[in-house]
Amino acid sequence: MASSKQSFDAKTAISYIGYDLADVNIFVGNQAVAGDLIPQWAESKAKNAFGHPGTSKTVYNPKADLYSTVAAATAQRQLISAYTPSSELISAIPTLSKLLADRSPAVVHTALLNRYGDSSDVMAVRQTGVSILASNSVQEAQDIALASHIAALRTQIPAIHVFNGLNTTTDIHSVQFSDLKHLSTTQLQHVNAYKQHSEPAAEPKLYAAPLANIDYADAIASIDSVFTELRTALPGRKYSLFEYSGASDATSVIVLIGSAPSSVEDHIHHLAQSGHKVGVVRVRVYRPWSDAHFIAALPKTTKRIAVVELAQHLATNWGPLFLDVASAFQSDSWTAEPPAIREARVHLGESKQLQGSNIDYILRELQKDEHGVIAVEGAVVRGVPPLDSVALSAELDLDVEQPYLKMLHQLFGDRLSIANVSEQNSAAPTQSPTASAEYGLGLHIAQIQQRSRFVDQVSSLANGKAGAISSKLADALKNWLQSRDNADQAKEHADAAIALLAAETNPVAKEVLAQKDQFAKPARWIVGGDLLWYDIGSSGVHHVISSKENVNMILLDTQPYSEKAQENQDRRKKDIGLYAMTYGGVYVASVSVYASYAQVLRALAEAEAYPGPSVVLAYAPRITVPNYQRSTISKPLAILKESKLAIDSGYWPLYRWNPALKEPFALDSAKVKAELHSFLERENHLALVLDSEPQIAPEFAATVERELRGVMEAKIQESYKLMLGSLNSKPVLVLYGSDGGNAEKLAKKLSSEAKQRGLRSRVAVMDALAVDDLQKEENIVFVVSTAGQGEFPSNAKELWKSIAAATPDEANIGAVNFSVFSMGDRHYWPLPEDAHYFAKAGKDLYAKLLGLGGQPLTPVGLGDDQDPDGYFTGYNQWVAELWKSLGVDNIEVSASAAPSADDFKEASNYLRGTIAEGLVDTSTGALSEPDTLLTKFHGIYQQDDRDLRDERARQGLEKAFSFMIRVRVPGGVATPAQWLAMDTIAGTHANDTIKITTRQAFQFHGVIKKNLKQTIQDINHALMDTIAACGDVNRNVMCNPNPLQSQVHHDVYEFSKTLSAYFTPNTSAYHEIWLDKKLVATSEDAEPIYGKTYLPRKFKIAIAVPPSNDVDVLAHDLGFIAIIENDKLIGFNITVGGGMGMTHGNKKTYPNLARPLCFAPLSEALDIGEKVLTVQRDHGDRTNRKHARLKYTIDDRGLDWFRSQIEERVGYKLQAPKPYNFTSNGDVYGWTRNANGRWNYTLYVENGRVKDTPDLRMRTALREIAKIHRGDFRLTPNQHLVIANIPESDKALIAALLKDYKIENGNLSGMMMNSMACVALPTCGLAMAESERYLPELVTKIEKILEENGLRDDAITVRMTGCPNGCARPAIAELGFIGKAPGVYNMYLGGGFAGERLSKIYKESLNEEEILCELRPIVKRYALERRTGEHFGDFVIRAGIVKATRNGMDFHD
Repeated sequence: MASSKQSFDAKTAISYIGYDLADVNIFVGNQAVAGDLIPQWAESKAKNAFGHPGTSKTVYNPKADLYSTVAAATAQRQLISAYTPSSELISAIPTLSKLLADRSPAVVHTALLNRYGDSSDVMAVRQTGVSILASNSVQEAQDIALASHIAALRTQIPAIHVFNGLNTTTDIHSVQFSDLKHLSTTQLQHVNAYKQHSEPAAEPKLYAAPLANIDYADAIASIDSVFTELRTALPGRKYSLFEYSGASDATSVIVLIGSAPSSVEDHIHHLAQSGHKVGVVRVRVYRPWSDAHFIAALPKTTKRIAVVELAQHLATNWGPLFLDVASAFQSDSWTAEPPAIREARVHLGESKQLQGSNIDYILRELQKDEHGVIAVEGAVVRGVPPLDSVALSAELDLDVEQPYLKMLHQLFGDRLSIANVSEQNSAAPTQSPTASAEYGLGLHIAQIQQRSRFVDQVSSLANGKAGAISSKLADALKNWLQSRDNADQAKEHADAAIALLAAETNPVAKEVLAQKDQFAKPARWIVGGDLLWYDIGSSGVHHVISSKENVNMILLDTQPYSEKAQENQDRRKKDIGLYAMTYGGVYVASVSVYASYAQVLRALAEAEAYPGPSVVLAYAPRITVPNYQRSTISKPLAILKESKLAIDSGYWPLYRWNPALKEPFALDSAKVKAELHSFLERENHLALVLDSEPQIAPEFAATVERELRGVMEAKIQESYKLMLGSLNSKPVLVLYGSDGGNAEKLAKKLSSEAKQRGLRSRVAVMDALAVDDLQKEENIVFVVSTAGQGEFPSNAKELWKSIAAATPDEANIGAVNFSVFSMGDRHYWPLPEDAHYFAKAGKDLYAKLLGLGGQPLTPVGLGDDQDPDGYFTGYNQWVAELWKSLGVDNIEVSASAAPSADDFKEASNYLRGTIAEGLVDTSTGALSEPDTLLTKFHGIYQQDDRDLRDERARQGLEKAFSFMIRVRVPGGVATPAQWLAMDTIAGTHANDTIKITTRQAFQFHGVIKKNLKQTIQDINHALMDTIAACGDVNRNVMCNPNPLQSQVHHDVYEFSKTLSAYFTPNTSAYHEIWLDKKLVATSEDAEPIYGKTYLPRKFKIAIAVPPSNDVDVLAHDLGFIAIIENDKLIGFNITVGGGMGMTHGNKKTYPNLARPLCFAPLSEALDIGEKVLTVQRDHGDRTNRKHARLKYTIDDRGLDWFRSQIEERVGYKLQAPKPYNFTSNGDVYGWTRNANGRWNYTLYVENGRVKDTPDLRMRTALREIAKIHRGDFRLTPNQHLVIANIPESDKALIAALLKDYKIENGNLSGMMMNSMACVALPTCGLAMAESERYLPELVTKIEKILEENGLRDDAITVRMTGCPNGCARPAIAELGFIGKAPGVYNMYLGGGFAGERLSKIYKESLNEEEILCELRPIVKRYALERRTGEHFGDFVIRAGIVKATRNGMDFHD
């Protein structure tokens, strides 16, 4: 390599490297940063290192002009070198984001043009995602410039190279890049690859998160390798990500940014030579930051660290470099006691440099082991203690708003006008009028009006209406008038006008000059705290939003994420961001200064530039002194962690909403709340779509919200009247209150029949109306179910509260006709004193409406689940009276029933329906109801977030729809690659969790409609599918999850795959709709097994290998029990007619155990299995889906009849079943060994939900295991996971990962390890109560009873479901809970430990306190009276607590 010594200054050294390695050179402002050589070279068409002439451009607007210039260059795949002073970096943030989105290998050479080396502006862009490398000397400037260009191309991440722009001419070793042969060749390959790449990324789309696709760990490794290569190519210069110098056994270490003066190292070297144990770490690569490399650079003897912040204008209470250093010691890289860390905030003034005396002062202060910031020649800044201290005085409870106020001053300077900053701004309640946003708005409006008068005065002067002025002044004033709302242009023209005004004698001109401060475009801000969130109306927030004035508002939320659960549930904060976006015409941003400083800067700048109101929601967690004193981490880290938790969880998403843009939404964090997600799904369709059933908006809590509702309602009613004006039929409004869905279905049935009878009927949920809406209706019919002890359903409570509190004058319903049908179950209230609870909600409503003066159409109707036809017995009597009262009882109504499920299936063209059309309908987040029946066959359930349902109904919004996707995994076996694919899908399209189901399948929740198709495609790319995971077909085939336990287990697993493939539907609809396979017009689908209408109901198959019944084989329609002789599989006992589902209160429905049908040799098993399915296909009940499972087909006709049907179809007599024995239906946890010598680890997964939490990062742990695992993963029927087939050589590594991530099974109780729950709330539409989210809490409380009786380690199966459908198979658990209503469960006892016996209901409708009270004496008796080896389920039967039940028809006895 040729290297020569030449005299350069830093600018010249940068010029040589920058021009040599770029196609286009862009100067921001002028050539001061890199001198005038580059324009000369460009003019002479000098060639760069790659043989092409370079170009040179200068831009003067670091915002728009720089952005457009860079965009044009990236569009042509040009290599970019940019040159800018650091002061322009903040304005260049949009450009940096564009470069990153396009993955452009641009390098921005950034000069610090002050002697002091202030890096504040560099720190401000640290979170834009670009790389940041720093140099100090001229030699370093050249070398790090070279490294920056090489690294940018290799990583395809743009880089900022920060250098000292004031370094004077000195001798350096100059470098010609072409002389670096190896690097030159390699770099040219990267250049060619970049230029041959397709077009750069389009502008970021909705939900785009550009950082999500960048592997910064790889980027760190690439940059590190660049330095390694440069150490060979550049002799004598040893650059690293972090460079340490000083004593090898240093106890005190200084850390500073790479652009800091080299005099620091010189002084530290001198001290070390003198025997002092000191050292210094220079941060060469500031972004991406590497904890591991930083820790590796430190001596292991380090006890104290001083982080030197060379930043005069930091807006945060702790410097960014300090936070990075502090965070590094929270990682696993440092294993010793963390050192004490203090920040040295240096404020020397513009003309001074950091000197040796300053370093001595820092080291002396560091030795004192005191708390707080070390202030170097400047005012002491409030700071934080060292990391190893937990002491804190009250003076350190910092003002949470200060960082944001500092940023406002930094951005807007003298233009800034702030209102509403008070001492009690954030947390303390106050009644001061200054605490209202309306007060701040009033102040700003007064100023706006004052400036408006000033504008009128200037206009009169400029247009000659206020006397003569010079033509130059007139032109200057006219230019200002045209640009007065553009801050930069207004200042430029104002300066010219002010200079000319001084020479004028016109009196009006003198008045204008006296008000010269009005020339500047004000940045008007209101800053408010927590109090403004609670009532959008009375707080004045709505007035700002609706003002249409150019006023900006910062609203601080100071509640730490970890304390969210402690908030007052009766006084919740409103989602102001969603409210403002829905209102329209408002800029909205959600920011957090400790999460993304750059995003805050960008949002504040965009908000101020937006020509209208703006709302910036700012997260500022207030860490209280008591909590801090109890903490083991420092306060800055506590705030940092709170911010990370809030954003990572989606509790505080970072986003920007700018209505002025074509794509208004930009997501700056990885997650978004469900409410916001749902809004964005519809953001292009906010215009209200009216139809024949207008939905009236809800009653809002605050006055202004009620006004909005009134406006919306008026529009709806006006359009409705116009549409129906010519009709002369009675209107009927059907309102329902429903938790379980029965009342809702009945209300819709009633409304449908009303239309057939000529009535103008519409239907809505009760809480969609306010009490004062009732007086506007002519006829209202209520259909109400009853919850708990006579309570109203959750979606009817608000209206009932309003009605119950109303007086006759307030309600004014004297002219309103009404009727009420109330639903309940008399069986729950057998005692005379409790009888009044039956159907109480509807009866109370009827009585109150009568008392308010309403006119009853009928007496109250009562629907009792215990009647012969259930609630239809009472309904049919009541509805006949209703039609008669409305005068439509003689109207002929079509006798044809509503289309059946079979009708939909037959008309669907083999499961196509209109699914494809529904997927592209962006006006709603849902699919049509018929299509939701069909998507089940494709493995997809439409759901909505029921936690949000009531609030969204009150807001007049559609439900928060999403989809559950179930992935078939025959036998539960998946590869590590498939696990990683599922993990990726969970993070990109679902709710960041993977659900392992009770039937050995993967399940995703929270997939929105726009992502459905891509999700299905991603699943198929992993060689998996979702077809037939749900629907009226055979579903996922279950079997013992360990095919390598023995040859028998392997053969059984292979048989499960055969069954799964054999019974997969034949239709090509799945591939057409989801995988874009084109329909072949000449072909016709056929279903040789299923036919056009498929099966009457779902069909489930399981295969068991005795003695383990982990699959609960008897709970399935079709079961195969392996029969083994001489360690070989000879065939199966086949069982038929199992199933867990039932309906509360309907004794005609029940769970049942499968009965033995026959023994089938291996050669006959598949054939007999097919015939079982086809008999059910042909004879199952297709008129009543509650009676359509195989268990009812067999019970209605008898097992002998069923066996004869099979024999007729197979053509031979079936053999008698062979003996077998089951001992348990649980999993074997921990380490086990296969027959092949490899290992398995069965991992407890709480209710099958794989997720990351602050306490347990299970999803991350399993992802890391999957990356190195050479075996497979197996999903157990009990919702747990086997990390299986681990080679002996990998066992220790897997064990270490389990331990490091703390996901080992640990000290779990016997009951917890044998617990299982279905998903239930909030996503399952059938759930009546909690299950997955509640069972662990209940078991924890039951464990205390078990511990009291010495039974903590005893295995007792406990299962819970939120409804009686039985997904978690509670009817065969020793202790089962089935939800009836929120917080209320039926309790079942006596199921078999091996799944061989049904349980029996013990008590109905118990709450938690009652459950624990009932269990305590039973558990005590079990502990005292049980026999050796006797299981809990067996004991409660022997003790006579419940009767043994083996036949479903006896279940309710």
